[in-house]
Amino acid sequence: MTRARTGGLSLALMVAAQAYAYAQPAPPAPQDPYAAPAGHDPVLAEQVAEQLVARAQELLDAKVYVDAKQLAVEALVKSPKGNAADRARFIIKVVNDRLGIKDEPPPVIETPVDVTPIEDPTKHVEKAVEIAPPVESEAHDGHIASSVHGAIYTGLVGSTLGSFFDRSNPAGGAIPVGIAAGIAGGLYLPRLFHSAHWDESQVRTVGAGSVWGGVIGGLFADTVMGANGGTVTAPGVLVGASIGSTLGVVAGGVMANNHTLTRGDVALVDTLAGIGTASGLTIGMLMQPAQKEAYALNAILGAAGGLIAGYVAGPQTNTTPRRMMRVAGLSALGGGLPFLLYAAIHKASSTADDRVTGALSTIGLVGGAWLGFYLTRDYEVGLDVPDGKTKVDDAPPAIVGRSSDGRWGLGGIGVQPLSCELAPQSGLSLSLVGATF
Repeated sequence: MTRARTGGLSLALMVAAQAYAYAQPAPPAPQDPYAAPAGHDPVLAEQVAEQLVARAQELLDAKVYVDAKQLAVEALVKSPKGNAADRARFIIKVVNDRLGIKDEPPPVIETPVDVTPIEDPTKHVEKAVEIAPPVESEAHDGHIASSVHGAIYTGLVGSTLGSFFDRSNPAGGAIPVGIAAGIAGGLYLPRLFHSAHWDESQVRTVGAGSVWGGVIGGLFADTVMGANGGTVTAPGVLVGASIGSTLGVVAGGVMANNHTLTRGDVALVDTLAGIGTASGLTIGMLMQPAQKEAYALNAILGAAGGLIAGYVAGPQTNTTPRRMMRVAGLSALGGGLPFLLYAAIHKASSTADDRVTGALSTIGLVGGAWLGFYLTRDYEVGLDVPDGKTKVDDAPPAIVGRSSDGRWGLGGIGVQPLSCELAPQSGLSLSLVGATF
């Protein structure tokens, strides 16, 4: 009897243990670490990746390689299979080539793992590469520029007034009065600019307006007075130049007050305006017009075209005064060499020599400028910044964009997919104007 009870008791305990085991809850299934997080919106992630890739491209253009690669890696994390992924991998490949990293392939991320920034595995390698940080330009007070432009403007106005002292000999009064006024302006105007706290780029902007306004005004007066056989007088040309120079000072002052142009931008404007003026004259030699006033009209059109082209292209390019000095020198060399040939082939009885020289000189001016831009394409990169500031290109993707430093420019086509959270159906958006303040 005792054994029967013991066996029965053991059997009952075994049945109870089995029942308890079946009643235990099943352990949780292991989670996939590579699964997309809950609430992950692929369209929104693609938009963020597009923004990261766009900023990475800007940093790559500015040669800030480490930050560009970091943003490209983050873009791959956000959207590894979207449209931005190929661009991000290309940026990473370019950065690795620039930094001399030969063996490391671009990271391939199949699914988003984590939204936190990923530490760059090649950080220890990139530290060995010396990368220059964004360069901040030194502040230029513009004392020399204000003295030069002040002397030119006041000397022109003084010469204009002095030319009326003696109608039979305009130079008798224009020269001494112009010299005295130029010296006074060169000494006084720097104080005026200094009291207004203008830097050199602002002074050069006003100076460029004064110089090229005077050139266009004087050429315009020559064209009007000489039309239909009229008589061109020195006082008349000086009056036109003074009026044009004064209007140029006003226009340059407005632009300088907005502080939209750097010293390099103004140098580009001066260079293109000079090339345009010279090209207008050499094209006149090629045309051989019936009236000589056509030379002045061509020069006016060339100068105006150069001013407009420089003003539009200046904020979009990397130009510095030293770079533009080289470009202008090569352009002048190319335009001047044909005149050595002109001395050998000139004939008073024919105009063929003038036409040939004018054509060759025009080609030399344009070709020399192109060669100068090409040879200096990597010269002083990153130094075309406002005085005392770092150039910021943080305008959002749009056809027309404004960066936080106030510079407007063309930014390309900014097409982005619409998020389902922002619109009832999927689609694309085109940004026309974007600005950062």
